[in-house]
Amino acid sequence: MDIAKCFKDSWGLFKLDWAPLTVTALVAAAILGIVSVVVGLIAGGGAAAARLGPFGGGVGAVTGFFASVLLVVVAVVVYSWMLSVVIRMMLRRVRERRPADFADMADFGELGTFMVAYFVLGVIVAICYALLVVPGLIVTTLWLYALPLIVDRRLGVGKAMGDSQAMAAAPGYFTTFITWFVVALAIGIVVGILSVVPIVGPIIGLLAVPFGVGYLVSMYFQSIGEGGLIDAAIG
Repeated sequence: MDIAKCFKDSWGLFKLDWAPLTVTALVAAAILGIVSVVVGLIAGGGAAAARLGPFGGGVGAVTGFFASVLLVVVAVVVYSWMLSVVIRMMLRRVRERRPADFADMADFGELGTFMVAYFVLGVIVAICYALLVVPGLIVTTLWLYALPLIVDRRLGVGKAMGDSQAMAAAPGYFTTFITWFVVALAIGIVVGILSVVPIVGPIIGLLAVPFGVGYLVSMYFQSIGEGGLIDAAIG
């Protein structure tokens, strides 16, 4: 697994279709921002009701629970949509030499399966990281390619997880781990630095989403022995 090639491929794929990729990330961020404000207003109303007495406390608890569930559901849907669209744009660019288009944002394709996988994997990975960091790193490595497989091969969740494990094992689990960990660390540092810059920082930080996906797509094609396709696509 060539780490330098992953960075090169990621930048090349992003540079070719930067506008649709960036707009997709911006739309997702805008939706989540609006929903977060609404949820905050709902939670605030619940807190106000809780001060009215025992009955108000019950209303406040129900309102707070509803607000939390709403935010989680919307986050899963929006992040699933964003990632599936960005992955699809890049896969089509590599396999079909097809430029990304803003209309691709309305192509929901395998979104249902993708959402289920995103939620299931997210819960399992989060639990593993919460229990102990090492199990989280292990399951991330094993199922790293599950989401790209769902988009590229239209696999079910279980099949995608199984095939992902086999792909991660091909170059060696440790090699796969080191390759994705390097970019995760780099993106974390850059986004952390940019987050202290008002307005501009978070917006520039959004570029980390398509860049990170591009890096994963490069790993994906290298793992199946088709890295040359990206070289041809980005020239």
